[in-house]
Amino acid sequence: MRSVLYRFPDLQQFEQIVCDPGGGDPELGLPAGEVVADGEWVLAIFELGENRRATSAAACASVSPEGARLTFEPRDWRRLAHFAQTEATRPGSMPDTDAAALASAAAAGAAARPAAPAHAQAAGPADRLATRPAPPRLKGKGSRVLVVDDDPDIRDMVSTMLEAVELVVVSAASAEEALEHVRGAPFELVVLDWNLPRMTGIDLCRTLRQEPGLSELPVLFLTANASPQDMAHAFASGADDYLVKPFRAPELGARVFSLLRRARRGAR
Repeated sequence: MRSVLYRFPDLQQFEQIVCDPGGGDPELGLPAGEVVADGEWVLAIFELGENRRATSAAACASVSPEGARLTFEPRDWRRLAHFAQTEATRPGSMPDTDAAALASAAAAGAAARPAAPAHAQAAGPADRLATRPAPPRLKGKGSRVLVVDDDPDIRDMVSTMLEAVELVVVSAASAEEALEHVRGAPFELVVLDWNLPRMTGIDLCRTLRQEPGLSELPVLFLTANASPQDMAHAFASGADDYLVKPFRAPELGARVFSLLRRARRGAR
């Protein structure tokens, strides 16, 4: 997934844009030098103010004779406005320290454990627990994350990596099981595979977006489906981010903690 960088040294200018879209669709023109394809999904990254605080949001590109623009989901636009008003004035940029810790913990574990499966080459540990059902994993003290994947190796590897940085991880092998979890307890993030038995990840994401109380729950797709059409389909169903397998720990960590920060800001 390509990224497009916006820099707004004048924070007040950005606040005016996101807090008053003029009644139309929440959209922005492209920065100078950027080129997109019509219908392409990109990750828009924003550096704001003198302190260069950064945040991001997915957007769909549209190209017309008047030029190219990126259109954002209303809920993502609201998060950008909230970020500008509450977080962008804090000193310093936003280093992904949690993501770095995740990568370090994963790399340390990799030296003492078997290598990850070839289709999920994350630089992290992989506990082989495929022969038993995965019970709720509640080892951490931080945000609650639900990992949904029918592959027990991937489920355990991602869970172990996230637990290494003190996140509370619950795993599910199906969309139906995941729905039981999110309807029964609060979560801050769902890490979701596309290809699940019976109900697919896309179906689950759509269901979450339609349920009161769950419609704002961040969803990160972690999947082997790598085509641009698949990515566009996922974002259209309500996904917040999309990461393709094989993945690596630093990128997974950056995506996870970016979404968790956004969820915490949106809850204030």
